[in-house]
Amino acid sequence: MNRKTYLKTYILPYILLVLLLAILMTSGFHESARGQSAAGSAMINGVLAHGMSPAEAQLMANSNISWVSCDVTFNPSDISRWYQVYALAQQYHLSVLGILDQHLMNYSNTFTLADWSNAVTKAVVDFGGVVKTWEIWNEPNYPNSSLGYFSGSPQSYVSMLQVAYNNIKAIAPSDTVIGLGGMPLYTADNPTFNNSYALQAYAWAQQVVQLGGMSYCDDIAVHAYPYGQYYPFLAGVFFSSYLQQYQQLCNKPIWVTEVGQESSSTTWAATEPQQSLFLSQSYSLFQGLNVKAYMWYELNDNYTAIPDSNFGLFDNNGNQKSAFDTFVNAVNGLTSSTAIPTTVPTTMPNQSPTPTPFDTSTSSPSPTPAVPEFPSWIILILFITVTLPTLSVCLKRVKRQK
Repeated sequence: MNRKTYLKTYILPYILLVLLLAILMTSGFHESARGQSAAGSAMINGVLAHGMSPAEAQLMANSNISWVSCDVTFNPSDISRWYQVYALAQQYHLSVLGILDQHLMNYSNTFTLADWSNAVTKAVVDFGGVVKTWEIWNEPNYPNSSLGYFSGSPQSYVSMLQVAYNNIKAIAPSDTVIGLGGMPLYTADNPTFNNSYALQAYAWAQQVVQLGGMSYCDDIAVHAYPYGQYYPFLAGVFFSSYLQQYQQLCNKPIWVTEVGQESSSTTWAATEPQQSLFLSQSYSLFQGLNVKAYMWYELNDNYTAIPDSNFGLFDNNGNQKSAFDTFVNAVNGLTSSTAIPTTVPTTMPNQSPTPTPFDTSTSSPSPTPAVPEFPSWIILILFITVTLPTLSVCLKRVKRQK
């Protein structure tokens, strides 16, 4: 074999193969960069507050935690807390997500659709100078959320959503109306893929969509709580899977209007470091999943709403927890968070729900490990390293053929 034939047969294909891998590596890099850009996109950051002090409002504003959500109410028993949040948000230029739910109706068990219409209109007229975003009802899929006209059925919810949407848009066409009221992405201390409130909620949301509910909202809301001991293994799986299902079902931007973890618990070993870790991981996860907003539940421990509730960034005495610093760092990009594992479950949440809300088994699910991905530049280096000795031998043969 002469030198020219040898070059064509061995050397030129090697060079072409290296060039091809280099092109693939560059393509993969750009694809990865596009993914990172999407994952790092701006996300609304805020907290749900049942009350707020001037010092907390100023601290939030200074930390770029620029949103606060609160139940809008005219109820004499809790209107002072709403007024407090509203006034401080206005003073410190915080955006407000106003929740129109049971509080707005004074927990009346006899309110009519007309009463609801009047209350929504009054809320927008009285508070629309500050509130530009409205969430309709709170967790309407739960049985204990039924009240007055709202029977808990998808049809009654769609009727209320339609009235609220039309009333809000008639007064403030550019305001944002958020539907579904916070569908749970994960529920139950002992969950299975086929047996949870999360699955039942998805079936409930499907009926809302079928009844035309998406015509009466701009965005939708979900809630994300880890609920107990299986959180490191399953919460992220459910969060990711259900979020993708809601994206496909509703085709609307998604707000996580409640996401939280306790800092202590009598039912499982929750600690402040675990609360901070969950905040960091869930923030990273939802940012990567391109949600529109991340609203932590909640600003302060709230023993009034939930006895011994420890979800707050501040404790019941006003002391700051480590989770607040974690939140500030995440919002300002000062830390690199590790997202919760999101192995895709084998059973997706578009199956028919079962009537039992919780699974009573005690067996611990075993998640399927994710397949690792290696950057293409590593593959290229390995290829060159392995084949370089062969190329060297080939070149020596070429020299001998001169």
